[in-house]
Amino acid sequence: MAMMIDKASGLGLNHQISERQKALSKVHEKMGTGKQINRAQDNASGLAVAKLLEAMSRGYKANSINIGDGMSAMNIGEGATQGISDMLTRMRELSIQASNDTLNDSDRKALNSEFQQLKLEVDRQAKGTQFNTQDLISGQGPMSDGSGQLQVGPNAGPENQINIAKSDLSAGSIGISGLDISTREGASAAMEGIDNANKTVLESRVNFGVQYNRMEYTANNNENMNINTTAALQLLEDLDFAKATMDKARDDILNQSAVLAQRNFQDISRNSMLSLLGQGA
Repeated sequence: MAMMIDKASGLGLNHQISERQKALSKVHEKMGTGKQINRAQDNASGLAVAKLLEAMSRGYKANSINIGDGMSAMNIGEGATQGISDMLTRMRELSIQASNDTLNDSDRKALNSEFQQLKLEVDRQAKGTQFNTQDLISGQGPMSDGSGQLQVGPNAGPENQINIAKSDLSAGSIGISGLDISTREGASAAMEGIDNANKTVLESRVNFGVQYNRMEYTANNNENMNINTTAALQLLEDLDFAKATMDKARDDILNQSAVLAQRNFQDISRNSMLSLLGQGA
């Protein structure tokens, strides 16, 4: 009976040592990674939440890139509209000069030569203004034909997207492709045509400006959500080193105590066995 009790006690000590070593191993792993959740068995529900928060945080970081690219595109677009507006202003000045009958046909021809070059440059800039090879003011492609969208949220759906306004400032679209100031009548008609073109350009410039301002607010909100999501993730996932150190010290003491108890038990068992053998002899 004593031998059975001794055997059960020994098994119990071995189990305690095994459990203490497992606990120490987990503490060492957590201290090594700096995380209190390293696998599902540590905290299954906590791991699920942590992975969701991590995905959202990484999504917010990707959004920051998207929003920054969108703001850069709006800046380029607005800068181009300013340049086109300046050229239209100069074309209107030329039209006013050409409308004056103090000029002869040769004078108007000279003015018209500059006028036509500016018209070609307006069209060239409209078709050549791009961001990452995407046209911005030609009316061609998603960034300028009104079909484009910026992904500014971590999920799918319209609430996570911003639509890009249409912007087509090519010479034909703003109505200046047929203008000519080589005659007084043509110059007078050109002034009205340029005024209408300027209205279109101004509307496009305003769209770029308001979209840029909207994206600034979007960027601020995205950053705020990322900060708070990251904070929640850290609170759930990051290891409390002070507590972990205390747990390690406790498990070290318990493990050492269990090992010492096992050693003492083995010594007692061996002495008991020798004593029994001595009696039998």
